[in-house]
Amino acid sequence: MRALLLPLFIAGHLFIAQTARADYFSNNRSHTMSYDFSSWTVGIPPVTGESSGWWEDAGNVAIDIVPSDTTGSYITLQVNGTLVGNNTYATSNPGVGIKYQTSLAYITDIGGGAETAPDFRFDLGANQVSVNTTSYLHIKYQLVRLQDKVLAGPITSAPQVTVIYQNPDGVGKSVMTTLVYSGAVSVQPNYSACQIDAPTEIKLTDLYGANIANGALNTIQAPTITLLNCPGAINGISYNFSAVYGVHDATNGVLDTVSGAGYAKNVYIQVQNADGTPHTLNTDIPLSNYTGSGDYTLPDFKVGYFIDDASSVTAGNVKTAIELKVTYN
Repeated sequence: MRALLLPLFIAGHLFIAQTARADYFSNNRSHTMSYDFSSWTVGIPPVTGESSGWWEDAGNVAIDIVPSDTTGSYITLQVNGTLVGNNTYATSNPGVGIKYQTSLAYITDIGGGAETAPDFRFDLGANQVSVNTTSYLHIKYQLVRLQDKVLAGPITSAPQVTVIYQNPDGVGKSVMTTLVYSGAVSVQPNYSACQIDAPTEIKLTDLYGANIANGALNTIQAPTITLLNCPGAINGISYNFSAVYGVHDATNGVLDTVSGAGYAKNVYIQVQNADGTPHTLNTDIPLSNYTGSGDYTLPDFKVGYFIDDASSVTAGNVKTAIELKVTYN
């Protein structure tokens, strides 16, 4: 018996499908922050429409990203505030606005890295990570001057900002939210001090022996002192006349004078208010008319000689000095 061998040839083609791979957000780590506006040298710009300079943030928010075959994950930003200009939102001070910039560390930004518009969306896309990765969301901000006059009062609040992570393809949680900025302001912006326009010298008329008596003598109106380009967004401004050579009687506004060869003895200088009452020295006096940024003129004041024991006076030059201190609160 002979067997017939029939060769069997099997032929075919093996196809391996390449599935497009993308990624999804797996875990958001809650980190709510308050605003810190102190990073800029001058936080509120001097010119209306300008911003404070570089982008700054108060920290970052971690988010875990997992590689997968999904394609639709994305981030949106919810700014709970009033839009007052081009990508700019209101703060509690009507003269100051805020705008945002959003970026995600280690990830190619699609829609991020520029000013964040109200319709901001960041698409995670495909092949962003090859292994489980922790990335960091940065929501940075700048201050914007909205008005020529920035009103008095600190910035007490800015918009609440919430980030929303969306996984619409059924992998991971479909929606995750994190409140990034609570709206509270923990640190106020830095500011530039007022410029001071003041005389460098005040000359009194000569005092002669026949006119010497106890009390104020030869009193004159002092030149005007003006504070220029004062900051806004603070509670107030105070000024203080401080005695350089010491105080003879602070309550009555009487300054010590220079002593030594060529100088008169027991002759002092008094500072008076416009109505002739003594001006208290070394005391902070609030500007009663402070309303925000701008120029302010200090109340009128007078200066003159002051003697409390005419019998002890000796002839000579009379010289003293006042230091004007301006404080902000």
